[in-house]
Amino acid sequence: MTRRPVRSALGAVLAGALLLGASPVVAQAQPGAVADRDQWRIRQDIVDHALREVGQREGRGNYYPQKYQDAGGPGVLRPAEWCGVFVNWAWTTAGVPVRPSMRPEAGASVLDQGHWATYWQKWGRANGRWKDIGEREVAPGDAVVYGNYPDMHAHVGLVVEVKYDRTGRKATHVRTVEGNFGDRVVYSKLRPIDGLNAGRFLKATGFVSPF
Repeated sequence: MTRRPVRSALGAVLAGALLLGASPVVAQAQPGAVADRDQWRIRQDIVDHALREVGQREGRGNYYPQKYQDAGGPGVLRPAEWCGVFVNWAWTTAGVPVRPSMRPEAGASVLDQGHWATYWQKWGRANGRWKDIGEREVAPGDAVVYGNYPDMHAHVGLVVEVKYDRTGRKATHVRTVEGNFGDRVVYSKLRPIDGLNAGRFLKATGFVSPF
């Protein structure tokens, strides 16, 4: 399993601060190790990028904003269903070094690429970055996956805020930013992880860490 950032640094991201003109800030102690600081900085950038896009809309026929394709790395399609494109763009722009490919490898299933929302689950498991919803382990900058690979009825978004229980060991609520939800980028209210969904019949199955 890939080493995760120190939990104390991930207690909460105050995403609402952006609405007051400030970037989200860490509410608890900063991590000490250089690697942890670097990873936290990237997570913070993912959150900042995602929040700035709230309200962006697609044109007719899934023509989402061009910059998500331009900066999203090789293989990004446009027009396309773009929830996975949005997550890939935020991770790429923030500097996440290893991400799901946006095109299938030669001979691989067409489902095995980042446009397919539940491929993020498959990729996360294969790379030691998957956190099942029941574990309630999540950090800002994680991708949240709704559905199971290889389901077609699925969705993927970004976690921008996490609330933990009093012990600081288990997450209880998350706030997300999600692309291609109602054809735009949306900012959710703080929602309990138990029962987290992207629609009545589309439950969250877990989270994918960028590290």
